[in-house]
Amino acid sequence: MRKSVIFSIIVAILIIIAVAVALTVVLTRRSSTIEKTTTTSTGSPGSTSIGTTTTSTTMLTTTTTLTSTTTTTTLTTTTTTTTSTITTTITSTTTTTTTTTKLMFINNTNPKWTSEGYTFAGGNGYGQNLSQLYYPRSIFIVDNDPQSIYIADTGNQRIVEWKYNASNGQVVAGGNGRGNRIDQLSDPIDVFVDQKNDSLIICDQGNRRVLRWFLQNHTDPQIIISNISCGGLTIDNNGDLYVSDYNKNEVRRWSIGDINSTIVAGGNGKGQELNQLNYPTRIFVNRDYSVYVSDAENYRVMKWIKDAEEGIIVAGGRGGGTSLDKMYMTNGVIVDHLDNVYVSDMANNRVIRWAKGSQEGSIIVGGNGSGNQSNQFISPRGLSFDQQGNLFVVDMYNSRVQKFNIDIV
Repeated sequence: MRKSVIFSIIVAILIIIAVAVALTVVLTRRSSTIEKTTTTSTGSPGSTSIGTTTTSTTMLTTTTTLTSTTTTTTLTTTTTTTTSTITTTITSTTTTTTTTTKLMFINNTNPKWTSEGYTFAGGNGYGQNLSQLYYPRSIFIVDNDPQSIYIADTGNQRIVEWKYNASNGQVVAGGNGRGNRIDQLSDPIDVFVDQKNDSLIICDQGNRRVLRWFLQNHTDPQIIISNISCGGLTIDNNGDLYVSDYNKNEVRRWSIGDINSTIVAGGNGKGQELNQLNYPTRIFVNRDYSVYVSDAENYRVMKWIKDAEEGIIVAGGRGGGTSLDKMYMTNGVIVDHLDNVYVSDMANNRVIRWAKGSQEGSIIVGGNGSGNQSNQFISPRGLSFDQQGNLFVVDMYNSRVQKFNIDIV
């Protein structure tokens, strides 16, 4: 009997232990199931299974936000690409805004212009009326105002602004007779518009000086360079001023705020060697700061790469003549983004284009003898292009400025 009772107790204890173990297993599995369900809910935003606690809901919301962010990021990437494209276009336009920028319109290697020009300014005989010019030498076209040009009206001792379709010009500098007073000019032969300072930079040849003439007339003109035989001038993208000196046969650069200058071309006496010049006149500076010089009495155009000790012949250089591999008294010069060089071949009454690396030029306008017809010149001088690619030529002894429209094919 006693043994039977003990046996029953032992069985009961074992049963209790078995039940306890069973309950532990069930609870463990349930806990595991809850954890797995919560994990699934966190990973799947659309899940509606177990795990609808506040924490789980928060996680769902966070996950949805992340998904939305991913979509937004994709859209942002697309928008950024578009913005980048627009920015590139704006940059190109601005860059085609330097001297060089005017020629970014040329999208092939052989652009053409109409053979006959029309008179944009002057053309009413030489004289001092506002409808007339008197042996003009150069022009400047402001990039953001293609409807007007600035003309060095040399014989009238003044700079005039001439609007599109206008019958008269407006005096913006000089016009007070020939003289050396600060309000007078003497044979101004070149002009550059400094938009940043709202002023004109004038090559006042007869007074052997370079002037800054403020367009708003709030300040008297300033002499910025003295004792120089100025043949031409320009300003680069940094605002540095370049001036040719036809007596010293050199081109110098004045940096902003610097009273000293640096020789950037020539400076080795008069001559025809690659490190020399012979009566330099017009100059052009491109985007990499190479200086192109119209070397008039060497009948060539020289390119001086920045910091070079000698130049490279890029047009002419075979003596004076009428054949296409020669020029006779060069003057106006301008260079496009393809490194084509455009030159006023004065004595041959034509404008020549020299493609990069070519051994001869091609006539783009003129070349029809000396005369006053729409396809003729008498001593062409300054050159410029507007933003559309139309060519402007100073026809000195016809006292006019001719415009040749680009021929869009």
